[in-house]
Amino acid sequence: MKSLAAAGLRIVEGWTAPDGLLPPTVTGQAPSVPSEDGRVEAMLDFLDPHLHEKANADWYRLSVEGGLFSETDRRFLIALHPGQDRLARWHCVELQSEWDIMGKGADGLLGSAPYRPEFRMLSLDGNVLCFATTWEHDISTSVLKAPHRSQVLRRWAEALTDGTMDDMGDPDDAPLSVAARRWLDTTGNLSD
Repeated sequence: MKSLAAAGLRIVEGWTAPDGLLPPTVTGQAPSVPSEDGRVEAMLDFLDPHLHEKANADWYRLSVEGGLFSETDRRFLIALHPGQDRLARWHCVELQSEWDIMGKGADGLLGSAPYRPEFRMLSLDGNVLCFATTWEHDISTSVLKAPHRSQVLRRWAEALTDGTMDDMGDPDDAPLSVAARRWLDTTGNLSD
């Protein structure tokens, strides 16, 4: 959790994930969602001399404009892995006044090194997904409103209902196949 604090995020205690929330494992396919489906992306080259500042600014701008959080309520969900070979779980966090998501954050739980982000964030209501990915020469930050409308995510969730990844979940949580089916069923009438 020191890594989250360095990024400027504070865990909100007492939060419980509601039934039917988009499973974090499904969000792994988010970079494959085409822009025609509403994904808004900001891309930066590793060699940009202002990479740190621009990457943080892009993340914040896209997050606020997209509705991940607001200026007055800076809480959102972040997918964190409880351990190696374990499925990620959503945790509620609050953005503090001093933060560095793409630098110190990406050097910890939010990536593989400074300015090499790999994270998934979700609005409290589950209607906005924010994610960052490191490519060969670039990093990208994207926001996807109404992730339940994405056929890429829905197809991946449907594939996960076969139960092949259920043994990787936390024994206290619903199996991934059940969580994926719940999300598909809960959002099915919204995807039109």
